[in-house]
Amino acid sequence: MKILYHLLNHLKHNSFSMILLITLFVSCQKDVAKIHDEAFVVDTHNDVLLRSLTGRDILTDLPESHSDLPKFNKGGMDCQIFSIWVSPTEFEDGEHYNRANQMISQLEYLCSRIPDQWAITFNYQDLVYNDQKGILSCMIGVEGGHSIENDIAKLDALYDRGMRYLGITWNNSTDWATSAKDETEKSDSLTFIGLTDFGKNVIKRCNDLGVMVDVSHAGEKTFWDIIETTKNPIIASHSSVYNICPHFRNLKDEQLFAMKKNGGVVFVNFYPGYIDSTYSKKYDKVKTQFKFELDSLAKLYDPDSDLYWYKENELLEPNLAKIVPSVNAVIDHIDYIAKLIGVDHVGIGADWDGVEILPNGIEDISKMPIITEKLIDRGYSEIDVKKILGGNFKRVFREVTR
Repeated sequence: MKILYHLLNHLKHNSFSMILLITLFVSCQKDVAKIHDEAFVVDTHNDVLLRSLTGRDILTDLPESHSDLPKFNKGGMDCQIFSIWVSPTEFEDGEHYNRANQMISQLEYLCSRIPDQWAITFNYQDLVYNDQKGILSCMIGVEGGHSIENDIAKLDALYDRGMRYLGITWNNSTDWATSAKDETEKSDSLTFIGLTDFGKNVIKRCNDLGVMVDVSHAGEKTFWDIIETTKNPIIASHSSVYNICPHFRNLKDEQLFAMKKNGGVVFVNFYPGYIDSTYSKKYDKVKTQFKFELDSLAKLYDPDSDLYWYKENELLEPNLAKIVPSVNAVIDHIDYIAKLIGVDHVGIGADWDGVEILPNGIEDISKMPIITEKLIDRGYSEIDVKKILGGNFKRVFREVTR
């Protein structure tokens, strides 16, 4: 498409050529829309259930959300993995498993309201059936091993309710696996690093059940222990490239090569702090400017609660919108992974409604067709674009759950 723009500039005085090129340009635009519509479009990480649990109806158009029913439809989504994330600070030990079940029940309730549009997906056959019927495949991914409360039986029970990936850690470590945050920031005080024997049993049980093992948030040592333990392809449900943005949440080249060898897929996170190395300092500066207002919010809402976080985002968003990168930064990360380890090992895991703001151009999930357009602009073929949008996920899901 860039070539078309240049040709238009050169031939702007030739009306016939202009008409031909404009026709060609419009045709290309339609082709992009058709490719996106034909593709099986998957996102592997969405935290919008937390918003639903505050009483907001995500089956209506919510101006403050990154995703809701109308936005899913406009974005051409075919499968969404809903994150079951339990705050380790807001909920005490012993409450995590019950909260996870509450969140799954919330998704079941939402699906029961629109059974002709949303359905929980348990296996590959469900994925195919829903696609044929135009139903959004709603999949369950548990983010953070603390939700199984050191009990394999609870892992099995979450599987029975539909969990199809387990994020081994969130930012907090468990008694059996260390997180990227802890390995980076307090490795000297950790009593162990990586997976314990129980942790390795968790990985093996996920393999036996057909649960995808998710290494996003996992520490480097934990990552390598998982690679050595698993028999199935693994995923990083919402991680980006360390070599572009050196954040502990991102994957280094050695890890990316290991993902390729394993047959896994890295689903790129859209969060500005994970794709643009300059964003975090800018973000901290904005927060400092609003310290008085944020202190006031903390008196009204529990600072560990989702409600406080939503109110904080509402306050800061107009200023954050001025400092976020563009959607091109997302494409840079996808492109890096595709070129380093192959197009078969990259996908989309944006982190909708789990981050305070998204890049310009991809502000919410309704804008997903821009990803297709940008990939075409970068020279990716229709076949490769469709792999990135969802084909790679389908391959891993089928291999793990067969």
